[in-house]
Amino acid sequence: MAALRSCAFTGHRPAHFSFQYDELAPGCVQLKSVLEKQILRLYHRGITDFYTGCALGVDLWAGEAVLSLKRQNPDLQLHCIIPFEGQERRWKADDRDRYSSLLKQSYEVLVLSPRYFSGCYHARNRFLVDHTDVLLGVYDYKNEEPSGTGYTVHYALDHNKPVLLIHPETLAIYARTPGSRLGS
Repeated sequence: MAALRSCAFTGHRPAHFSFQYDELAPGCVQLKSVLEKQILRLYHRGITDFYTGCALGVDLWAGEAVLSLKRQNPDLQLHCIIPFEGQERRWKADDRDRYSSLLKQSYEVLVLSPRYFSGCYHARNRFLVDHTDVLLGVYDYKNEEPSGTGYTVHYALDHNKPVLLIHPETLAIYARTPGSRLGS
């Protein structure tokens, strides 16, 4: 088996979590800590390149965690994969500032489309999975609601990529390998 060198992130937007947009809430602080520890764990297993889709919530938090860890681990690289030019236009000013800072500090910024189109987020998610070795997600796999996160997790498993999941409420960590079924 080839060495794992790259990891993509997927996860829910802030409205999906019990703490909503309150990043100072204990649940959010703990989730971000677990996410950072998993990134560091993957780094110690040889993964140096991390890919984020730069959406609000888990994507931005994971990207910020990579940049924080890069201070002590300079070989870490953050790749920002943007679904379309201007993704952030309707965001609040603070979120646009964080997004801009993330892009400025990243190793690579790749914009997949000059404009929004139906399916551009799924195209971005497929790109993330297709160009990396493993997927790290924050996902409640028992939630039956369709979501981009669920789509991405299933796409990764269907394409023989290992998946590491952090449950958004319990913070339990689940490893899924190609061929495994979620919920088992």
